Amino acid sequence: MSDSPTPPGQPVLEQVLTMLQPLVVWLLRSGVGYTDLAAALKPVFLEAARTELTRIGGKQTDSAVSLLSGLHRKDVRAAGQTARAADVRAQLGKPTAASQVMTRWLASDLPDSLPFAGADPSFETLARAVSKDVHPRSVLLELVRLGVVEEVDSQVRLCRQAFVPNASLDDARRLLAGSVADHIEAGVHNLSATDGKTYLEQSVFADGLSAASARQLEQLANSLWRDVLATMVKAAVPLCEQDEPAGGDQRVRLGMFCLTAPMESEKKDI
Repeated sequence: MSDSPTPPGQPVLEQVLTMLQPLVVWLLRSGVGYTDLAAALKPVFLEAARTELTRIGGKQTDSAVSLLSGLHRKDVRAAGQTARAADVRAQLGKPTAASQVMTRWLASDLPDSLPFAGADPSFETLARAVSKDVHPRSVLLELVRLGVVEEVDSQVRLCRQAFVPNASLDDARRLLAGSVADHIEAGVHNLSATDGKTYLEQSVFADGLSAASARQLEQLANSLWRDVLATMVKAAVPLCEQDEPAGGDQRVRLGMFCLTAPMESEKKDI
């Protein structure tokens, strides 16, 4: 008797579970269990099903959404009582005035210490170039709270060694969520979309390294990112200033990450 054929979606499910592993670790460390996640996934599946039906020209009926999503029709009818996943997604990863100031500062040729007020270059002029709606003093207080700058004798000093996301801060969690969602969306589009467009979604992998060699490559990655950051910001700032007043409605996110870990972690079963 031959083995039963593998369902078409089984390989994809296994690959998604691989992507979920670090997210489940984050959930558990944050006190979120399986039951909470399962309940929260319902509106995500329902909205994705509606979006997919729109893409393929299907009818937006409760039965069609239920069939595609695999959820009961009562869940489809109750979906209007919960926040739409897209509404939540739209709020993730949006850069704050403080993070934009830091990005421009890190990507510029400005010194690590600036006077708070005065003519350009100063922290005040840098902050006002990012937003005229948020007072520079408010931006400074937020950056001081984050521990990435300090103010001494009317000078604002950049603490480059401290510019690492603090996991306890909501902004850091939101930025991670937005970045990972966009990364996965780019990859899923490349694998499944039929519009002929492909997004940049590449990585480099090396193994069999000593700890010292891995650290050397990690330091190289950090250096390369600083160059990418500076180049992208210098290109993006004038384009944003040109397009936003004219009603520009597109966004671009370019990210980069680097992980070092023992090879044994690659051999664990799901």
